[in-house]
Amino acid sequence: MNQNNYKDIFNTEEVDLKMVFYFFWDKKLIISYFTIFAAVISVLYALYLPNIYKSSALLSPSSIEKNLTNKLSAFSSVASFTGINLPSGQATKTQEAVYRINSFDFFNEYFLPNIQLEDLMAIKKWNVNDNIITYDSDFYIQEKNQWVRDVSYPLTARPSAQEAYRKYKNIMNVSIDDETSFVTISIESLSPILAKNWLDIIISGINLSMRNEDTELALNSIEYLKEQAQITNIQSIKESISGLMESQLHTLMLASSSKDYIFTPIESPIVPELKSAPNRAFISIFGTILGFIASLVCLFSMGYIKNETRQS
Repeated sequence: MNQNNYKDIFNTEEVDLKMVFYFFWDKKLIISYFTIFAAVISVLYALYLPNIYKSSALLSPSSIEKNLTNKLSAFSSVASFTGINLPSGQATKTQEAVYRINSFDFFNEYFLPNIQLEDLMAIKKWNVNDNIITYDSDFYIQEKNQWVRDVSYPLTARPSAQEAYRKYKNIMNVSIDDETSFVTISIESLSPILAKNWLDIIISGINLSMRNEDTELALNSIEYLKEQAQITNIQSIKESISGLMESQLHTLMLASSSKDYIFTPIESPIVPELKSAPNRAFISIFGTILGFIASLVCLFSMGYIKNETRQS
């Protein structure tokens, strides 16, 4: 069909699908070449992307939380009378732990000191055969243990804790099931071994951090209660203080005797054998379809522009 016959496509407000089809059919070679080119680029890009591995764990609130909750509810009224502020129970220990895992303080105190910064910020690929990590030489030179990133303020050659924290937030996910209170936590890395080790660090870190904090709080409470017991002569208050001290001693016992202070693993972290990303088939197919659609849009736009130029 003559090229001039297609001008009516662009001169009418109503779209003639038959004419549009013939227009694209005459351009089938251009469309084919463009689509094939997009397909090749998509496949090469998909193959270029390194494998990403995700290690996950399913955690159950430990029995300690239930014991602490019961103790706190039993003595909350007496504690307020004696001047001790105990948690109101609006947020459970599990909920608190989830927020802590997401916090910068937890990352900076319990995660970052236990990993190698270059594994988080400069890893380029992981060799499955010999378990060797390769780093991006534009970021980090392993032989010299030197950061060489060319960045501008506020970034520095060696990534700051805040920048590393942003990367941590991107690769880590933690969620809580409101019905069961079970917690699912996962972390991604180019190395499946790193992913598993990092998840172990997070789980042990949150148990340790909350155990240390509750231990310190219990010790301070016991000291305060001892002082209050010495200055009061009312027998009923002394008995209540004794009960509070018993509660705090129980907390100390639980903190000292249990490794899984907050979370008990139902499914422990493992080294994943299969990658979680990228989906190379999807990237290739999506890129090919996108290239096909782009070729149609470009040809139609060029036809419209040429028609407008002739009319002017």
